Amino acid sequence: MSSLAFDTHRAVKALCEAGAAEPLAEAFVETIGDAITGNVATKADIAETETALRSDIAEVRAEVDRIETTLKAEIAEVKADVNRVETTLKAEIDHVETTLKAEIDHVETTLKAEIGKTEAALRAEIAEGRTEVANVRAELKTDIGLVRAEIGAVQGQIGDLEARLYRQLWLMAAGIVGLTVALVKLLG
Repeated sequence: MSSLAFDTHRAVKALCEAGAAEPLAEAFVETIGDAITGNVATKADIAETETALRSDIAEVRAEVDRIETTLKAEIAEVKADVNRVETTLKAEIDHVETTLKAEIDHVETTLKAEIGKTEAALRAEIAEGRTEVANVRAELKTDIGLVRAEIGAVQGQIGDLEARLYRQLWLMAAGIVGLTVALVKLLG
């Protein structure tokens, strides 16, 4: 900090003329002079502080922008991963469905061919085939439920990432506001 000019000789003279003893006047003026010249900020000091704060704010803004860009990229990657997983799972489900349809067709063909043999044997095979189909459908429903649960979990993770991003942005905004308030108090 710069110091202000303070005429100590004139102050001692004025105190002595007012009736103070010279040693008391000198001690008083020295104490007041130290207080005045040591703790007063000049316009240059304030301008220097303002420049430093503006630089800090610019750095914080740049960091916020960098974090935002990084998080957007990470979110885009997660979304791309979700889309890849979803596409893969759909393909697998289609494959399982095609395979099951082929198996069902095979079972039906076999059952039709054996109709001529015996009615009792046919009924037993039909019941067995229906049980297999029900089990496969139940397994498929379970697999679909698991796939949906995984997709929901990934979506939840995306939501968590977004919440963390917003939390970081709010913290940085609060820091900027705090710096701004401190600057206003300092300048005010």
